[in-house]
Amino acid sequence: MSLEDPLDAASTLLLPVMFLYPVDLQSDLIKQFQESESVGQHLTYIMPLPWDEKHEYTPESVECYVETTAGGLIKVGKKMALLRILNSGKVEVLDGLLKINVLPKDKAASWIETFKQRRVK
Repeated sequence: MSLEDPLDAASTLLLPVMFLYPVDLQSDLIKQFQESESVGQHLTYIMPLPWDEKHEYTPESVECYVETTAGGLIKVGKKMALLRILNSGKVEVLDGLLKINVLPKDKAASWIETFKQRRVK
Protein backbone atom coordinates (compact mmCIF):
# COMPACT_ATOMS: atom_id res chain seq x y z
CA MET A 1 0.00 0.00 0.00
CA SER A 2 1.32 3.41 -0.83
CA LEU A 3 0.32 6.94 -1.62
CA GLU A 4 1.29 8.67 -4.85
CA ASP A 5 2.79 11.48 -2.76
CA PRO A 6 3.02 10.65 0.96
CA LEU A 7 3.46 14.33 1.83
CA ASP A 8 0.23 15.40 0.09
CA ALA A 9 -2.99 14.92 2.08
CA ALA A 10 -4.96 14.69 -1.18
CA SER A 11 -2.71 11.94 -2.54
CA THR A 12 -4.26 8.85 -4.14
CA LEU A 13 -3.97 5.45 -2.47
CA LEU A 14 -2.27 2.76 -4.58
CA LEU A 15 -2.66 -0.89 -3.63
CA PRO A 16 -1.36 -4.05 -5.27
CA VAL A 17 -4.26 -6.32 -6.18
CA MET A 18 -4.07 -9.96 -7.17
CA PHE A 19 -6.79 -11.27 -9.49
CA LEU A 20 -7.12 -14.97 -8.75
CA TYR A 21 -8.80 -17.34 -11.17
CA PRO A 22 -9.22 -20.26 -8.72
CA VAL A 23 -11.13 -22.54 -11.09
CA ASP A 24 -8.17 -22.50 -13.49
CA LEU A 25 -5.36 -21.99 -10.95
CA GLN A 26 -4.16 -18.78 -12.62
CA SER A 27 -3.56 -15.22 -11.41
CA ASP A 28 -2.72 -11.67 -12.47
CA LEU A 29 -1.04 -8.96 -10.41
CA ILE A 30 -2.03 -5.32 -10.68
CA LYS A 31 0.92 -3.51 -9.10
CA GLN A 32 -0.76 -0.13 -8.65
CA PHE A 33 -4.55 -0.29 -8.45
CA GLN A 34 -5.70 3.27 -7.72
CA GLU A 35 -8.40 3.86 -5.13
CA SER A 36 -10.72 5.47 -7.68
CA GLU A 37 -10.41 2.70 -10.27
CA SER A 38 -12.97 -0.08 -10.55
CA VAL A 39 -12.45 -3.81 -10.86
CA GLY A 40 -14.08 -3.67 -14.29
CA GLN A 41 -11.58 -1.12 -15.58
CA HIS A 42 -8.76 -3.58 -14.99
CA LEU A 43 -10.67 -6.61 -16.27
CA THR A 44 -11.27 -4.77 -19.54
CA TYR A 45 -7.59 -4.52 -20.45
CA ILE A 46 -6.54 -7.87 -18.94
CA MET A 47 -9.09 -9.90 -20.88
CA PRO A 48 -9.04 -11.90 -23.06
CA LEU A 49 -6.72 -14.06 -20.99
CA PRO A 50 -4.01 -15.84 -23.00
CA TRP A 51 -4.61 -19.18 -21.25
CA ASP A 52 -8.43 -19.07 -21.55
CA GLU A 53 -8.91 -21.38 -24.53
CA LYS A 54 -12.65 -21.84 -23.82
CA HIS A 55 -13.24 -18.06 -23.75
CA GLU A 56 -15.02 -18.28 -20.39
CA TYR A 57 -13.49 -15.09 -19.02
CA THR A 58 -14.81 -11.83 -20.42
CA PRO A 59 -15.60 -8.69 -18.42
CA GLU A 60 -19.31 -9.40 -18.97
CA SER A 61 -19.22 -13.12 -18.09
CA VAL A 62 -17.41 -13.09 -14.75
CA GLU A 63 -18.25 -12.44 -11.11
CA CYS A 64 -15.78 -11.22 -8.51
CA TYR A 65 -15.49 -12.12 -4.82
CA VAL A 66 -13.26 -10.92 -2.00
CA GLU A 67 -12.57 -12.84 1.19
CA THR A 68 -13.62 -11.21 4.44
CA THR A 69 -11.72 -10.99 7.69
CA ALA A 70 -14.30 -13.43 9.14
CA GLY A 71 -13.43 -16.02 6.47
CA GLY A 72 -16.48 -15.47 4.27
CA LEU A 73 -16.94 -13.94 0.84
CA ILE A 74 -18.31 -10.64 -0.43
CA LYS A 75 -19.43 -10.26 -4.03
CA VAL A 76 -17.74 -7.24 -5.57
CA GLY A 77 -19.44 -5.31 -8.33
CA LYS A 78 -17.29 -4.63 -11.37
CA LYS A 79 -18.19 -0.93 -11.23
CA MET A 80 -17.17 -0.68 -7.58
CA ALA A 81 -14.10 1.46 -6.90
CA LEU A 82 -11.27 0.04 -4.82
CA LEU A 83 -11.78 2.61 -2.06
CA ARG A 84 -15.42 1.55 -1.67
CA ILE A 85 -14.37 -2.11 -1.39
CA LEU A 86 -11.81 -1.24 1.29
CA ASN A 87 -14.21 1.06 3.17
CA SER A 88 -16.56 -1.83 3.88
CA GLY A 89 -14.15 -2.72 6.67
CA LYS A 90 -14.79 -6.40 6.06
CA VAL A 91 -12.28 -7.31 3.37
CA GLU A 92 -9.00 -8.95 4.17
CA VAL A 93 -5.81 -7.24 3.03
CA LEU A 94 -2.82 -9.47 3.80
CA ASP A 95 0.71 -8.10 3.59
CA GLY A 96 -0.60 -5.01 1.80
CA LEU A 97 -2.21 -7.10 -0.96
CA LEU A 98 -5.91 -7.47 -1.79
CA LYS A 99 -6.98 -10.69 -3.51
CA ILE A 100 -10.02 -10.71 -5.80
CA ASN A 101 -11.37 -14.06 -6.98
CA VAL A 102 -12.62 -13.89 -10.57
CA LEU A 103 -14.96 -16.66 -11.75
CA PRO A 104 -17.10 -17.39 -14.78
CA LYS A 105 -20.73 -16.81 -13.73
CA ASP A 106 -21.73 -20.39 -14.52
CA LYS A 107 -19.00 -21.77 -12.23
CA ALA A 108 -19.32 -19.30 -9.36
CA ALA A 109 -21.99 -21.13 -7.32
CA SER A 110 -20.11 -24.43 -7.23
CA TRP A 111 -16.84 -22.65 -6.36
CA ILE A 112 -18.56 -20.77 -3.51
CA GLU A 113 -19.96 -24.04 -2.16
CA THR A 114 -16.50 -25.64 -2.26
CA PHE A 115 -15.05 -22.55 -0.57
CA LYS A 116 -17.60 -22.81 2.26
CA GLN A 117 -16.97 -26.52 2.72
CA ARG A 118 -13.21 -25.98 2.99
CA ARG A 119 -13.81 -23.24 5.54
CA VAL A 120 -15.87 -25.58 7.74
CA LYS A 121 -13.07 -28.16 7.79
